[in-house]
Amino acid sequence: MNRSVALALAVATLGCGGLFSSGSTPTAAPTSEISAAVRALHVRVLEDTALSAEGETDARLNDRMKAAVQAELGRAGLTVIQGQDVTPDMDVRLAIHVTAGVYLLHGHVELTAESGGIAVAVAASPHEIHRDREFPLIVSEKVVQALLHSPGLAEFAEKKNPQLVAARHEEQAAPAETKPSPETVATSKEHFNQGTRHYQLGHYQDALGEFESAYMAVPDPVFLFNIAQCHRKMGHDKEAVGFYKSYLRNAPNAPNRVDVQKRIQELEGGKHN
Repeated sequence: MNRSVALALAVATLGCGGLFSSGSTPTAAPTSEISAAVRALHVRVLEDTALSAEGETDARLNDRMKAAVQAELGRAGLTVIQGQDVTPDMDVRLAIHVTAGVYLLHGHVELTAESGGIAVAVAASPHEIHRDREFPLIVSEKVVQALLHSPGLAEFAEKKNPQLVAARHEEQAAPAETKPSPETVATSKEHFNQGTRHYQLGHYQDALGEFESAYMAVPDPVFLFNIAQCHRKMGHDKEAVGFYKSYLRNAPNAPNRVDVQKRIQELEGGKHN
């Protein structure tokens, strides 16, 4: 019997309609993003892999499938632990169910996520046919994705990493920052330029109005400093101190922070320059 005939008989024996098709619609791997809580998990793939096989299979199938599952878990962002020295957040138990043909494997893989010997999530790949060497790579991707997107694992991960869930909720609740339009930026810049001219001429009241208008258009902390400067020049010590402090709150890494703090101390102490 030549190779072509052997392949055809193998496919017919396995009951499929095409060389790499199971005859049913395969389940596509989820495409949604894996949650941060799930990605933060430390996992270990257990050594005692369950293999249910009909026909002659490669003796290295268990090891190849385990390595493929570990690689997929790592690629998804999880920390994969080797050996027994470190305690993982969960163990992953692997079960392989295949029927072997000539150069082909037909079957599926199951993953069970366990914590303290208790199952928290279970996932299975679709029944598919692939070449024996390709089977672990293709099937492991689908079953790992199914496990990482399962509701049971999501619930377990959120209980394990509640701080990540809280951070996500805060991020979702935070209002989106609105970027000013080019026209608004241009208006703010013009008010700033006008205020600078008035300040240089000693027209501090006029400069104050321009800097306030600039800040209303674009709330840049620099304008708060300029407003404080105008109040200081006009002898409005209390107002100047208030705006200096507001400037430092809004610009905690300001390069002139030390100088501004010194100015605040002088004004609060009744000293004027």
